[in-house]
Amino acid sequence: MLDLRVHFLEAYGSLAPWREQILRQVDETAERVGARVPAADSAAPIDIVVENRPGETIPELGVAGSCYRRGLVCLTLDPDNENFHASLAAGELRRMLTHELHHSFRHATCGYGSKLGEALVTEGLADAFDVEINGGDGHPWNHAIAAGDWADLLERAERELWAVGYDHAGWFFGCDRALPRWAGYTIGYHLVKTYLAANPDAHPSQMTATPASVVIGEAWAPLKQGLLAAA
Repeated sequence: MLDLRVHFLEAYGSLAPWREQILRQVDETAERVGARVPAADSAAPIDIVVENRPGETIPELGVAGSCYRRGLVCLTLDPDNENFHASLAAGELRRMLTHELHHSFRHATCGYGSKLGEALVTEGLADAFDVEINGGDGHPWNHAIAAGDWADLLERAERELWAVGYDHAGWFFGCDRALPRWAGYTIGYHLVKTYLAANPDAHPSQMTATPASVVIGEAWAPLKQGLLAAA
C-alpha cells in the first residue's frame, strides 16, 4: 500500500464536510495503486495537498490535479462549482489522484519531458493508468477531437514532436485557437492505447520509466493509419 500523506489547505474555505469522502478515496487509491506498481515506485511516501481554490478547477468537474515533482501531488477542489458534489460522489477525485500519481512516479525516472512528444506520452500513460486502475475509457479530454480534425492535428503534431520549445497550454488546454481544447490529452491517450494494443503484456503501471521515444517509435505510424482510415 502506498504511503500517501494528506494535507488540507483551507484558507479559502473549510473542506470539513467532505473530508471523510476525500480521505476514503485517497485510501482506496493508495491500496489499488500500491498493488499494481513496482516496489521501486511505491517505496517512498508522497504528500497529497488538498486545496480549496474556488474557480481554479476543471469547470466540468469542480476538481483538478497537478504534479510537478516526485513526492508531491496537489488536488484542487471547488465546492462552489455546480458539478463538484456529483464528481466527488462518482469518484472523480480518486481518478484524478491516480493520474497524478503516475506523474509522480515518472518524475523519479525519465521525468515529465520538455518536448511535445514526451508530454503526449506522459499524459497518455497517466490517463491509461487511470483506466487500468479504475476502469472505463478515459475522460472527455481523451475524446475531444472530431473525426474530421485528426489529419491536420496529427500533421502539425508530427512536425512539433521533438522541436525545442512547444506551446503546452495550446496543445493541452486550448489556449491556441487553432487547436481544439484538450487536443494533447486526446492524442496522447490514443497513442498509448495504440501501443498497448500492439503489446498485450505492457501495462501503464509498469511503464513509469518507459521513454516517450519507445512509445512514439512503435505507435505513431499505426495511430495515424488507424485514425485517418476511420475519418
